[in-house]
Amino acid sequence: MTNLRYIILLTATLVILLFSGCEQDLNLNDYRNSDIENMLVVNSILNPDSLIGVSVTHPYFFSDKHVTFKPITNLNVQVAGESGEWEKLLYNGDSGLYLSKQKPIEGELYKINIIESSDTVYSYDVIPRKVAIEKVEATGEGPMHIFWDTDYRFTYKITFQDTPDTENFYFLAIEDDALVDEFSQMGQVDYTADYVFQVLANTINQDIQGWQPDGVFGYPFSDKGIEGELYTITVSEVLQTPLVGMIKRLPRKIKLYSISKSYFEYMVSVLSMDYDESAFKGNLLSLGLMEPTKIYSNIDGGTGLMGSYNLSTVNIDLLQLAGGWPSK
Repeated sequence: MTNLRYIILLTATLVILLFSGCEQDLNLNDYRNSDIENMLVVNSILNPDSLIGVSVTHPYFFSDKHVTFKPITNLNVQVAGESGEWEKLLYNGDSGLYLSKQKPIEGELYKINIIESSDTVYSYDVIPRKVAIEKVEATGEGPMHIFWDTDYRFTYKITFQDTPDTENFYFLAIEDDALVDEFSQMGQVDYTADYVFQVLANTINQDIQGWQPDGVFGYPFSDKGIEGELYTITVSEVLQTPLVGMIKRLPRKIKLYSISKSYFEYMVSVLSMDYDESAFKGNLLSLGLMEPTKIYSNIDGGTGLMGSYNLSTVNIDLLQLAGGWPSK
């Protein structure tokens, strides 16, 4: 019994020393880097429907309390289109952005130049041309057992014309478009079946084994393998509901973003870092305002992202398009 007590006491002592030793050895302040902390984080997501805006902040140390980004408000931020004429942007306190008086034009190249003391931060991007959704078809089947016995599967066929003789990048999202007081429901959209998203999965799998595009907020894809085609994307939505008698409409907004190569590379790097995919929800602006650290950046002299997109939307009633609620 004495030996057992000794072993227990010795083990407890070693555990305490082990943890106290680790605590003494780890000083987070030793990992601070003033060059990184003073670096400019520049984010600008351009689209032809909005004024050009640029966000500029500093990185934050991971152990510091961090609620919101603190904009840097006293910089010389300039933007130029293909005319080469530089416009100095004015800081807007309400938005936290340096704002231009102009909206970008699709197909044109835009440059951002930021001067801080003797340092210059620079980037550029080309605004992609809008690609229209040519046609949307839908079919339904059910009720069936997928998760429950009252599941319905709706299949979307979304057709668009890929622009030939150029490398193109896109982002597809399907969202609930019900009115605030309307009784409706949105199911889980499954992107895994289509070829373009399997190409994406093969890329992500190089970093995350087994990753599949099975989230709900949409995904980027390229025209690799479908170059210049009139292409139809197939995605499905699984709706779990026993309330078919109460739901009269299933309003959906289908969004096809044409995105720049820089924006595509950034999104793929976000997915490859296994970040929260809810960042993809919305109009993509929030994605650009995530702080890039170990992910793709096209900011010369700083970090961040200058990206661009052009949005095409179609509003449908999924239930009407599919011919009503299916039955066995």
